[in-house]
Amino acid sequence: MFAGEVGTLRSLKLFKKYGIQTTWFIPGHSLDTFPEQMAAVRDAGHEIGLHGYTHENPMAMTVEQQRAVLFRTLKQLTDFWHNNMSHDSQPFYTRDQDTWTKVDYSQPAESWMKPLERGNLTGMVEIPASWDLDDLPPLIKAYPNSHGFVDVRTIESNEEREHGFCFPLTRSTEP
Repeated sequence: MFAGEVGTLRSLKLFKKYGIQTTWFIPGHSLDTFPEQMAAVRDAGHEIGLHGYTHENPMAMTVEQQRAVLFRTLKQLTDFWHNNMSHDSQPFYTRDQDTWTKVDYSQPAESWMKPLERGNLTGMVEIPASWDLDDLPPLIKAYPNSHGFVDVRTIESNEEREHGFCFPLTRSTEP
């Protein structure tokens, strides 16, 4: 449980030293498992956003389960942060097949050539994920398009080449 118990506090110390304010997308499970450390994040004035409960895979869940997780973690984090939650970074980089409409191109074009139907506006904002800015994909051993564990120096070299001396920090701290 190094990441939750030690890594969180080390990160907070570093951010404080350099006066950096950050956004933490905290899974509900981390909030339940590391309440003191997550309180330290909140009390240091960092912004907090939704990140599922256990980094669940939406493709393995029904739409009802996805909604239940969303609403439970929304309430959980809103109660914890005492603020209106307006940031969401859903785990797993994927959308479930039930959340979008398939286009059947074998049908006449008139049946699928329609304008976008917008939903209701809410106060929720989702920041799109980026494989390039995440530390986890090169470390996944059994995942499509991954060749297994990549040495940290290789990842660091890639980050320096891509982003120079400053790179966006996305770190997975779930145990």
